[in-house]
Amino acid sequence: MSRMKDTYADACGARIHFVETGSGAPLLLVHGAFSSGVEFLETEFGAVLAGRYRVVAPDSLAHGESDAPLDVTHYGARQRASHLAAALDAAGLERAHVVGYSMGGWMASALATFHPERIASLAIGGWDVVNGMYTPAAAWGLPEITGPMLIEMAREQNPQLSAWVQPQHEHTLGAAIEGMNDLGGLAEGVARLTAPVALFCGREDLYYDAVVQFAQANGFPVLALPGDHMTMLYRHGAESARRVGEFIDARAHEPQPQG
Repeated sequence: MSRMKDTYADACGARIHFVETGSGAPLLLVHGAFSSGVEFLETEFGAVLAGRYRVVAPDSLAHGESDAPLDVTHYGARQRASHLAAALDAAGLERAHVVGYSMGGWMASALATFHPERIASLAIGGWDVVNGMYTPAAAWGLPEITGPMLIEMAREQNPQLSAWVQPQHEHTLGAAIEGMNDLGGLAEGVARLTAPVALFCGREDLYYDAVVQFAQANGFPVLALPGDHMTMLYRHGAESARRVGEFIDARAHEPQPQG
């Protein structure tokens, strides 16, 4: 992977950190909960994409080096879409291919809804665009998934992923997680996007059936990949990134202005 460039963008009263690496067509790579732009790039999935494209990888609010405001109104879908648009502005990009995974898939769907003109192609992975976290909640017999609940689950099941989370982070990280329950209008935004759209998901992921259902209802291709929600990225990341790259190159490769 080529050297990473650190940059900051300002949006909605918050400072958003992002890194840039690689060359070629621009790609906005949006990580999931408990991660960061750098950490996503350090997975096999991110590294393969960085070898093919000019990647802009932002830190979501309350993650990495981005701000973590105490005011929970900063964490809604419209605001998070503006953060991604601001990162593109700071990188000097009018449009980019967008790949979002898990929470990043939610943020990418928000970008498609509120700033569709910024998207050259869209690949949403490991996320139910329609029902979001209510899908795994139903599978676990829960009415919903709250921030504290997911933080505790991460500590028990993925201690490496959540090791950075200290008590002082819990309020803002919880707000970032609960922001994902802001789903109003996002499925419709993705459905009406004129840029090419694909959905990708591990076959063993709790989101898989919902991903297939939404894709089939809207005529989008589904990239069915090996693994579950985590192993798709960490154990099968190279194959998964190759498939996503093939979608971008085959259906949506357009030269973009460089910053």
